[in-house]
Parts: sequence; C-alpha cells; structure tokens
Amino acid sequence: MAEETWTVKRILDWTRGYLAEKGDEHPRLSAEWLISNACGLSRIEIYTGFDRVLTPKELAAMHDGVLRRGRGEPLQYVTGEMPFRHIILRCERGVLIPRPETEILVDAALLGVDAAKAAGHSAQVLEIGCGTGCICCSIASERLGVHVTTTDVSQLAVSLAMRNRDALGLARAIDVVECDLASGVDEGLMGTFDLLVSNPPYIPSAVLSTLPYEVAGFEPGLALDGGADGLDVFRRLLKLAPQALRAGGMFVCELFETNVGTAAQLCHEQGGWARIEVRDDLTHRPRVLVAVREGNLADGGTLVETDKVIAVSQEKPSAIVVRDVAKLLLEGGVVVIPTDSVYGISCAAIPGNPGLERIFDIKGRNRAQTLPWLVADARDLNLYGRNVPAWAQALAKRYWPGALTLVVEASALVPDEYSLRRVVARGDAGDAPALATIALRCPDSRLVRDIARELGVPLATTSANTHGAASATSASDVEGRLVKMSDLTLDAGLAPIAVASTIVDCTGTEPHILREGAIATAAILRTAGF
Repeated sequence: MAEETWTVKRILDWTRGYLAEKGDEHPRLSAEWLISNACGLSRIEIYTGFDRVLTPKELAAMHDGVLRRGRGEPLQYVTGEMPFRHIILRCERGVLIPRPETEILVDAALLGVDAAKAAGHSAQVLEIGCGTGCICCSIASERLGVHVTTTDVSQLAVSLAMRNRDALGLARAIDVVECDLASGVDEGLMGTFDLLVSNPPYIPSAVLSTLPYEVAGFEPGLALDGGADGLDVFRRLLKLAPQALRAGGMFVCELFETNVGTAAQLCHEQGGWARIEVRDDLTHRPRVLVAVREGNLADGGTLVETDKVIAVSQEKPSAIVVRDVAKLLLEGGVVVIPTDSVYGISCAAIPGNPGLERIFDIKGRNRAQTLPWLVADARDLNLYGRNVPAWAQALAKRYWPGALTLVVEASALVPDEYSLRRVVARGDAGDAPALATIALRCPDSRLVRDIARELGVPLATTSANTHGAASATSASDVEGRLVKMSDLTLDAGLAPIAVASTIVDCTGTEPHILREGAIATAAILRTAGF
C-alpha cells in the first residue's frame, strides 16, 4: 500500500472490502474505526475529506490495524480505546471489553447512588471486578461527590482501570484495589456502602465454546467463565453483600440471560432483601439483577451529628472517617483528634478559618499565641518552613514521623494568622528584625497524616485541654466541656506514647529545647551534631 497514493476514500473502500471477505459482520464500521485511529479523524472528517492523502506513518498504522482486525482481533484492542456512555476508555488485551448491556447496569447503579444522596449520604460505592474501569468511572463522572472503591483480581485490569481513572481526572473519587472480591478493602468501610455493583464472570462454562472467535480467542477467560451455571462468582457476591451494604443499600449485578432468574431465586432464599427485580438489556433479554437490603437507608451513613464521639483507629483509619472529618474541617469545623503523643484539638490551617478562633475560645488560650501544625509528610518541613538549617533537617529525618515539634522560619505558604512574629537573638550582631515562625510536626499517626492529605493543608492543633491543665492522653481524659464545644471527638483509646512532643527552636544557629517531652534533650543534641 505504501508504494501507491492512498486517499481516505480509497483506503476506506479497500478496507471495507477486505474485512468483508474476512467475515467481519460490520466491515464499513470497522474500516471507519481503523481510519479514525490511524489518521486522527472523526467520522464526519472521514466523509468530508475523501481526497486527503494518507502519510506513510498513517499507512503503516492502517496496515497493522487491518491485518489484526482481519485475524478477528476486536476493534477495541486494535484501536486501543472505545466510547462508553459519556467517556472514552483505554482498552488493552487481557482486560474485558465493555459491552452495551453494561450501560444498563450503570443506569441501575446510578439509581442506588441517587437513593443514597436523597437519604443524606455522600454515596459510598463498592464495585467488584473493575475491568477497564468503565463502571466506576461512569458513576464517578456522572455523580459528583460519590466515592467508589473498586477491586479486581487481575493486575492488568487494576493497572488499566487506574490509568483510565487518572486520565479522566477521577483519582480522588475512585480507589482501585488489587484483591479477590473485597479481601483488600478497608475493613472500616464494610457495612457502610450504599451500593454494591458488579459485572462478574457469568457465562456458563458450556456456553464458552459457542462464543465467537472474536470473544473467545482474545478476551480473558477469567472475566468470562462463570462456572457450570455461570453463578460461581455471583454466589460469593451474594454472601459478601450483607457484609458490605448498610441497611437499605442496593446490590446491582449483570448476569447471563439464562441464569439471572436463578440468581434472583438465590436472593429470595438468602433473605434480608426488601426488593428483588430483574431488568432487561437493550435486546429485551433479562440481564441485570437489582436487590435492595431491608432497613432504612437514611439510618447511619455519614458521621452522625448527634453522636459527637466516634471510635477510630490511628494505624488503620477508615477511609470514610478520613473523608468525613476532612470535609468537616474544611467547612470550619473543630475536631478533637488523637495523635501518637497526646490528644489535640484541630482545625484546618486555611486562611480566615473561623475554626481557629473557636479553638482559642474553647481552650481559653491567649490569641497572641499560635497553634502548631500537624503535617502529612516529612517533606512538608521545607514546604512550610524556609532557611531550615541542615541540623534541623537531620532531626526531621531521624524523628519524623514522631513526637518532635520543630519551630522554623515560616514560608510564604503560612498565612499570617498562623505564624508567630518574634525577635530572634543574633549574638554579638544584635537582635534581628522580627521573624515569622511556625511550629511543625509530622506525627506517627496514619489517621492524622491521612486527614492532612485529604485536606490538602496541615492541621492547626493544640493540646485538647483547658490552657494550663494536664494534657489528655486518651479520649476519656478530654474534658466534657471540650467535647461539647467541639464538633467531633475521635476516640482511639490511649495514645501510644502518652507523653507530649519535644519542641525544638530551629531558628538560631543551634538547637534550643523549648520543651523536653517524648524525646530526650541529649538525643536531640546528639542527632543535631551538638
């Protein structure tokens, strides 16, 4: 082909004829797809640009694509992408190609999301078997504010779903986990999902041999073979559903036309379902099972406002708690929070946050003072601090995450209301002009660090006690008045260290210990090289 002049029209006609001879059921459509992929043309541009001559690179791409399609390889694998609902997805061999009937599955799933939102939830979704990510990406892109946790046992599928997620800008809305069913899902999320959705392997084993070569010869058997009756994975999903869903939650599952009725019967036999129905696909064949758990969806869900104390784990924090706490803080909330050392009272370190004034009121603290910041990562030392001496960097490297607070010169990213301006002694040279400082700590608490990451800013935090009183080392030690005046208290039991952090002033030429706490002064000086 490369030795002749090939126009768009000529290559279209030739490709259509060639693929028709190879048994392609839709040769013109295939030809259009291949030209679009090779030349970067829309369907309209193909028919308005018949006289356009293909470049050698475009001809080479067409030659490769035509040969692959002629051998029966699915167009989606050849072109590397396909449209699904309102999005374009990357497709690759080894991962199941989304089908039109799965769009019906998404329609049903969105009803579950809408029901959750109507009940006042942020809508938490669990998907089993992400494949390309077509389901989770559609849900997250069509319903803002939803959060999807999706899993797949296939490493290829997980990788592809993550790339599709990231390409669509949905990284914050979708967590992708490589595991069998929900074995790798945060245990704290189980029982909190408003929706469980899945397009599992559902073709009966005996039917696989009747599938077209385009499917059986290229698509992964792992995503197709559902066992003798096609319900092997469904039975496991049915067992999982009561563990994953909250009361009133919805289970939506795509199945084979001959076994979806049996699946509905299995739901009836299991019990605990208020409503079970089967929906048809675009060809009017039974395809999608929809089952709703007994109970009221409006019960539970997000943080219960009337219950101002909730149990949490510092080392294995629930993702839903992290998200809800971050949302509360961004809205000006004040939260009593556990750390590795003692309990603190926190607000988001954002300019003009009314939560900052509330903390001073709750604590009875002098407004001339400032609040230390809890940061998400040790790298934040140089983000919010500047001119940080090398010996201070060494301290952070050694003791972060941990019970060490470093007072450093504040960078331009620290709003004025959070920094302290003070005169710093410079020895014989006299005192330097007033210096803006900030106290930073990266705590050894995954809970705190995850909240800071979710916020995108540090937590402005002081000890959870009335000014001058003893620090609280457990939630039960926090004064009732503070619990009442705060929006929420996170109870993680006894703080691991139960001793306040050591505070080191790093604005001079050598370390100055402002408070000796969990880390001894001698250890500080030794690490700093003094």
